[in-house]
Amino acid sequence: MHIPVLLNETLDLLITNPAGVYIDGTLGRGGHSVEILKRLSPEGRLIGLDRDAEAIEQTEALFKPFGERMTRIHGNFAGMREFCRQIGVTQVDGVLLDLGVSSPQLDVAERGFSFAKEGPLDMRMDRTQGRTVADLVN
Repeated sequence: MHIPVLLNETLDLLITNPAGVYIDGTLGRGGHSVEILKRLSPEGRLIGLDRDAEAIEQTEALFKPFGERMTRIHGNFAGMREFCRQIGVTQVDGVLLDLGVSSPQLDVAERGFSFAKEGPLDMRMDRTQGRTVADLVN
């Protein structure tokens, strides 16, 4: 799991209502989200979004203990309003965005982000969408 930087400082400012609804718009491997859920009351809820389908898949077991308090959605945070509408959420108490490439994306050469390993020129956050960098430069 990714170990977030400035985790406590961030969550101290983010969580203003322990029974509220929060969004982690860059779920990744769940480092921030697990800690958010631990700080929320049993009535609190978290919605985790990520463009990377692998991140959504790899966090299934991690969030199982939180049951219906955690909703994981494969999608871009730019669509969070629509995703919330689809699941009946009309108001949220806070949103966290930890922007950038994740360590797992850099570590896996096949993702095409690594500067230290040979791999294809892919570089898509969502490998189900769009063209690869190789498509664009060739």
